[in-house]
Amino acid sequence: MSFSSQIKEKLCKTEYSCGGCALYETAGALMFGGIAEEGNVRFSTENRAVAGRIKDDISSSFGIDLNIIQGTRTYRIETTDTYQTENICGGILPGGSIPFSCCRASFVRGAFLGGGSVTDPQKGYHLEFDTKNKKCAEYLKEILAHDNFDARITNRKGYHVLYIKDSERIADLLGYMGAPQGAFELFSIQIEKEMRNNINRRVNCENANTNKAAKASSKHLFAIKQIKAAKKWDKLPGVLKEIGELREEYPEDSLKELGEKVNPPIGKSGVNHRLNRILDIAENL
Repeated sequence: MSFSSQIKEKLCKTEYSCGGCALYETAGALMFGGIAEEGNVRFSTENRAVAGRIKDDISSSFGIDLNIIQGTRTYRIETTDTYQTENICGGILPGGSIPFSCCRASFVRGAFLGGGSVTDPQKGYHLEFDTKNKKCAEYLKEILAHDNFDARITNRKGYHVLYIKDSERIADLLGYMGAPQGAFELFSIQIEKEMRNNINRRVNCENANTNKAAKASSKHLFAIKQIKAAKKWDKLPGVLKEIGELREEYPEDSLKELGEKVNPPIGKSGVNHRLNRILDIAENL
């Protein structure tokens, strides 16, 4: 089951806060996932739980009991009864602002159940509502803005797509619609991804430093070999011979670790200086 389907099933279990919530949820669902016009009311979805939720919404709001018709891949609720369609259409057409926050959230929830989707946070952060009706998209944008959700509208293949991409705003909107568990899951995945990215960056940095140290060590060893081949090793100052012999014995040690083995111990800069003198001598042979 997709992440969107999981979220929708969670939303279908949301309890209403007032008597108008079911009506506004019905309005959002029909505007974004159905048709509501004179002589024809229809809602279609691929999710059985969503179909059951909207059926119950219509029954609760209008006292009309409609059947769920199961197709090959979809579940459909519809009526062409004149009285029923006039009753439903007259009750759901938006007229200005929605007065209560719980009802606004119910409208947004219905719109998401009808025409919404959210990307699996393991793959990215994107939540959208799709509709072929520009006025419906603009109306939903106003409803969201009333509760401080900034959404944008774009066109895609004949649809008006209202979308949000910011992960925190998506999590907030899921909680607002009635899916706090989905919001928590999104936050958990986001934190997990950030931790994984931080670990990868640290490992990459350590690998880069290791590679850099290995290259430097190989240069030191090659320089020592050149000096010895030229039979000039024994003529070097004792401090250079000491650090050179330590480098040969401990080729994987860092400068700090080599410095700790010198008698008496010296710092990284001292080790680096002595090894650089060995490199200079080898280059001037």
